[in-house]
Amino acid sequence: MLLKDFVYRYPFLVSIALAGAILLALFGLPRLAHDGLEACDQLGRTPLIAAAEQGDRETVVALLRRGAIVESRDNCRWTALMKAAAGGHLDIARQLLDVRAFIDHRDKAGYSSLMVAVVNGHAPVVALLIERGARLDFADDNLGWTALIWAAKDGRPGIVRHLLAGGAEIDDADRKGNTPLMWAARGGHASVIEQLLEVGADPRLTNHAGQSAADLASVGRHPELARRLTSYLSTR
Repeated sequence: MLLKDFVYRYPFLVSIALAGAILLALFGLPRLAHDGLEACDQLGRTPLIAAAEQGDRETVVALLRRGAIVESRDNCRWTALMKAAAGGHLDIARQLLDVRAFIDHRDKAGYSSLMVAVVNGHAPVVALLIERGARLDFADDNLGWTALIWAAKDGRPGIVRHLLAGGAEIDDADRKGNTPLMWAARGGHASVIEQLLEVGADPRLTNHAGQSAADLASVGRHPELARRLTSYLSTR
């Protein structure tokens, strides 16, 4: 990337870096080893975090070669890897993992890189993170939703497949006792329901309100799925 292109894309970061350099010169202080590389914008993003967020692989590679700190965090405790995962930037995520970015870092709300990849529907990034050993059991600090709950709730069979193959717990419930099967039933996601039942998800479980997956299919106005789940119970 040309310097003029970098200035155009990241003007605030460039202004901070220049201001720091001017102050060092005025006071006769020695230049720092990472001078400019860890300058932060108003959101706390370093150049590496901003480049990862924008999917700018060329800049990410250049910054890493210059010694940018991989584990720097923005104001929400997001790392460059989390930004790459959330944006579906597979090559950048792989590049960051290759330089040993911490795969299981969690932000202020308890989300990991795997979780934000799932939330945003990026199956290839999910597959990469699972392959590299990402933990599958994390849940967010508010609702207690795991990666599998997110995938089931949003009806993402491809991501559900990756998570199940990676060993995700099929009946882990959120803070209200809702399992992935219950969320899939409420959302009317028939293919996800079939996936979960095939690997042993328990349709007899109930949440804290006493509702089963069949009940929640009815709540979600999916009567055919409610009947199928009820029928499935009768064959067990």
